[in-house]
Amino acid sequence: MRSLPGVSATADSVRPEGPEPDGSHRHILLVAYLYPPCNAVSANRPAGLRRAFESAGIRTTVLTSQISGAYSDDGAQRIIRAGDLRTRFSSQYQTLVGYREGALEVRSKPRWWANYIVPDPTAVSWFPQALVHLIRLIRNDRPDAVITTSGPESSHLLGLVASSFGIPWVADYRDGWLRDVRHPAPLRVIDRALERQVARRSTVVTAVNDAIAGDVARRHGVRAFTISNGFDRSVLAGASDERATLDPTRFSLVYTGLLAIDVDEQPVINRGRDAQTFLDALTLLLAKDPAFASRLELVVAGPITDSEREVLTRGELRNVVRVLGLLPRDRALGLQQAADGLLLVPGGAGATTAKVYEYLAAQKPIFAVTENDGAAADLLRAAGEHAVAEAGDAESLAAALQTYVGRWTGASYQPRPGFDLDAYEYENLGRKLLELLPLWQH
Repeated sequence: MRSLPGVSATADSVRPEGPEPDGSHRHILLVAYLYPPCNAVSANRPAGLRRAFESAGIRTTVLTSQISGAYSDDGAQRIIRAGDLRTRFSSQYQTLVGYREGALEVRSKPRWWANYIVPDPTAVSWFPQALVHLIRLIRNDRPDAVITTSGPESSHLLGLVASSFGIPWVADYRDGWLRDVRHPAPLRVIDRALERQVARRSTVVTAVNDAIAGDVARRHGVRAFTISNGFDRSVLAGASDERATLDPTRFSLVYTGLLAIDVDEQPVINRGRDAQTFLDALTLLLAKDPAFASRLELVVAGPITDSEREVLTRGELRNVVRVLGLLPRDRALGLQQAADGLLLVPGGAGATTAKVYEYLAAQKPIFAVTENDGAAADLLRAAGEHAVAEAGDAESLAAALQTYVGRWTGASYQPRPGFDLDAYEYENLGRKLLELLPLWQH
C-alpha cells in the first residue's frame, strides 16, 4: 500500500475504506498520563489529537494525571485528573514536567525499586486512582471508544480494562514498549506478557513511526498503523515574538527541549551522549577558529540542570552558548520561529520526537545529530535541505556544523517542493485516526 504522509499501515493491514467520520462515535475517552498545562513535549500529542476530535464533532473526555497541573475550567473542558502519588512527594520529576518550580542540580538515577514495578512506577502511583475514574465514567457516561497513548505504559492497562467492558480501544505507542526496560529477568516475562495482551486485545494499534508499528505487528501478528507525531497550528499561532531575545549579528542556532547531558542511564542516554559529542565538536571549531564565536550563538531553552549548565558554558563555549532554562511553551515556540536555524538531537535511530514537527512547522534549516539511516533523518531529507550529521566523532561533526552555518548564514530556507507539511498538522492526523473507526465494527 502506498504510504500517506504522516499515516501508513504496517504488516498485512491496509487503510480501511469508509466514509469520513460523521460523529456516529459521539464520545471518545483519551487517556494520557501527561496533558497540558504540562509543558513536556509528550503532552502535545494528546492535546493535538483531542482538538482534532473536537473539531470533527466528537465529544472527547481526557483522563490524565494530576502531575500535569490543572486548568481552572477542567470540568468544562471534560478533563479528569486522577490523583498521583508523584504529586505528594518532592522529586526531580515534578520539576522536569513543570509541576513544581525550581532548579535541578543534577538528574538523579532512577530509584532502584522502580525496576521492580511492571510495567513502570505509574502503575502504582497513578493507575489505581485512574482506574476508579475510568469505571465511574463507564457507568455514568460510557464512551464509544477509548484511545490510550503511552508512555508510560500504565495508560494501556486502562485500555485493557475498558476492552473487558466491550469498548473499542486504540493502543497508541509513542515509544517501543520494551525499548528501555531495566527489569530483572523474571519481571521481563511479565512485562512481555502485558505488552502481548495490549497488542492483541486492542482493536487497533497505532504508533508514531513505521519502525515501532512494524515491530509490534511483527512480534504479535496484529494490525498496526502509523499515525505520526505532528504540530498544532493553533498553538503555533500563539507563539510570542522572540526576535529581541536573539543576537541579530550572529547566526542563532536554537535548541528547545531536554538535552539530558548528565544522564548516564536510559531512557535518554543516547540524546545526552549525542548532545555531548555536539558540544565537543563546537569546542573543536572554536579552538581552530576563535572568530567562529562571533558568527554563531547556541541558545538552549529547556529543563537544564546546574551540572548541565556548567558543561554547556565550560571554557570557550561560554562565548557561544546561552542557557535560558525552561520557558513557557509560547516562548519556546517563538524562539523556534525567530531562530536562524534549529538544533535537533532525537536520541536514537528509531526516534521521531514530537519536537521535529514543531521545527518543520517553523520552516527553518535544521541541524540534526542523528543516524543517517534513522527515522528522523528520512523525514528531514523528504522535507527539505536540512543537515544530518552522525555523532560518531567530534571531528566530522565539527566539519558538518561549519558547513551548515556557512550555508545558511544570510540565506532563506524553503521546504522541498511537494513536501506536504499540512499532513503533519494534528487536525489532519486526528482525522486520519478517526478514519480507522470502521475497523472498530469488525
